[in-house]
Amino acid sequence: MKKNYDILVVGSINMDVIVNTDKYPAYGDTVFCNSINMTPGGKGANQAVTAAQLNKKTALIGAVGKDSAGSQLLRNLEVKNVDVSHVLEVETSGTGTFVAMIDVRGENTMVGTKGANDHILRKDIEQIFDQLDAKILLVQMETSKESILAAMQEARKRKMFVILDPAPADGIFEEAFQYADLILPNKQETKAITGIDVVDQETALQAAIKLKEMGIPQSVVKMAENGSLVYQNDTPTYIEAIKVHAVDTVGAGDCFAGALASSLLETNDLVEAVKFASVAAGIKVSRSGGQDAIPTLQEVLSYHSTC
Repeated sequence: MKKNYDILVVGSINMDVIVNTDKYPAYGDTVFCNSINMTPGGKGANQAVTAAQLNKKTALIGAVGKDSAGSQLLRNLEVKNVDVSHVLEVETSGTGTFVAMIDVRGENTMVGTKGANDHILRKDIEQIFDQLDAKILLVQMETSKESILAAMQEARKRKMFVILDPAPADGIFEEAFQYADLILPNKQETKAITGIDVVDQETALQAAIKLKEMGIPQSVVKMAENGSLVYQNDTPTYIEAIKVHAVDTVGAGDCFAGALASSLLETNDLVEAVKFASVAAGIKVSRSGGQDAIPTLQEVLSYHSTC
């Protein structure tokens, strides 16, 4: 008998090394930082935790190494009510690890290795999809190319709504676009896909039209503190970002994606879902703490009620 979920996430599971610094070092420099912490991360894991925090029945398909980091990350996901029964434990590679440097403005620069995330095979995806069903598939581009394509194709066969968060920009490949019902690129990813430098609403609209021409029917072009442009049915709608003091932007896009998927299930209204996701992501960046900073449903609803 198949397990049924609200949201299925196929994506990365990483251990993040967070470096807080007043400023980024110049090339070749050695500088002291304010702190270094290890926290659970990975785009897939962050999105799954967000959906679970928002009271959605959520499963994650991903991979970790058979190492202490992998065991720790799986325990953390279970505590946060994410079903990890379909997460692979890979013997041939270690758990994915990323190093994020965060400056005093809350902006981050990251470098890392995919590790076990890159060892998910098509046959793994096909076998797992035969065991479950979901209303929405949420996928990013931080695992193996074959796992991303297989997940999107299998979801399409089962009439799941497919949301593609095309991140990181380094992992983007165009073949996946034809299987997406909705795409959520930020400014950097939008430029990587369309060649358009998004600097305002007008250029965001130009990019959204280009995405439609590339075969993606709906898009949300994210402009960080400058809000988001929703494009559906050939109609643009601008959504303002909430005003917060950014402390830590790591995982903000992941929180946005998980919250959008959760709200879309409730409302079936993309504009309302983006408004909800903007609040969730805004709360997330206003505090530090990785997945522990992801807001609960009550926190997001409480913010809405004060607006």
